[in-house]
Amino acid sequence: MVDATIEGERMKDFNERHRPGRGSAGRSGRSSRRAYDDTVFAMPEGSAESQGDLCWGRNPVISFLENFPSRCAKVLLSKTMQRAVFERITGLCRASAIPFLLTEPRAMDEILKGQNHQGVVAVVLPCELLKIEEVLEALPVPPNPALVVLPDHIQDPRNLGAMIRSAEAAGASCVAIPLRRSSLPTGTVLKTSAGASSRLPIAAVGNVANAVRVFQTAGFWAVGLDAGAERSIFSEPLPSRILLVVGGESKGLASTTQKACDETVRIPIRGGVGSLNAAVALSIAMFEWTRNHLLCEN
Repeated sequence: MVDATIEGERMKDFNERHRPGRGSAGRSGRSSRRAYDDTVFAMPEGSAESQGDLCWGRNPVISFLENFPSRCAKVLLSKTMQRAVFERITGLCRASAIPFLLTEPRAMDEILKGQNHQGVVAVVLPCELLKIEEVLEALPVPPNPALVVLPDHIQDPRNLGAMIRSAEAAGASCVAIPLRRSSLPTGTVLKTSAGASSRLPIAAVGNVANAVRVFQTAGFWAVGLDAGAERSIFSEPLPSRILLVVGGESKGLASTTQKACDETVRIPIRGGVGSLNAAVALSIAMFEWTRNHLLCEN
């Protein structure tokens, strides 16, 4: 397991070793699984949990993209960056299918607190994200039971970490995470998951509804958790090969995701709370699947 604090120190050392003027050397980035995006992006406050999750400056980012493309979640580029540098960095991003996004320089100034970012910041992950195809190849073969978890745009890294921790404990085979508008497995997620995010396979997906269809094609029954669903999750056993989809903290399942699922179920609740935390709801659903299909192992 990689400690988040140690990882932060490693990134600081990396930035120092590759600071502007020292040059960069490395091998070409290998093929990855991300789709590039040139959407204008304003970095939200607190979007990176610490500077240990970031790599900044032209030479450090170029070197990181050349050597560790599978650990780069996205690259933020200033709208005012020199054209030649912009083309080199975006070329590396395209080669490894890493999203790059345009932002205002002041957004980078705010998040880096005066560091000389030179108009480029890479969001760095402490663990590698896999392609869906890689995950599907490694899943238990039918008729063995298999559980895959797909959080639909979870924003809070602590919620995501709790989900991954519970997924490992429930016997899930994989967690799939959207790369856009979603928390990514950074140091905070690693810590909250008690290291599970470095052990459990994590796949990167683009469009969530499309990802649902990919797993359906592979023989998984997609079940969305929705407080407004007619059927209770406890009314009948869950399928043995299942994709559990849970919505974000504020809006729940997106309508396109809900339509893509084979069915939606609800968790009956009492009292006046109205709803459950997304991580809690997913944990209940996962362990109901475990009770249905893995209990005999204990």
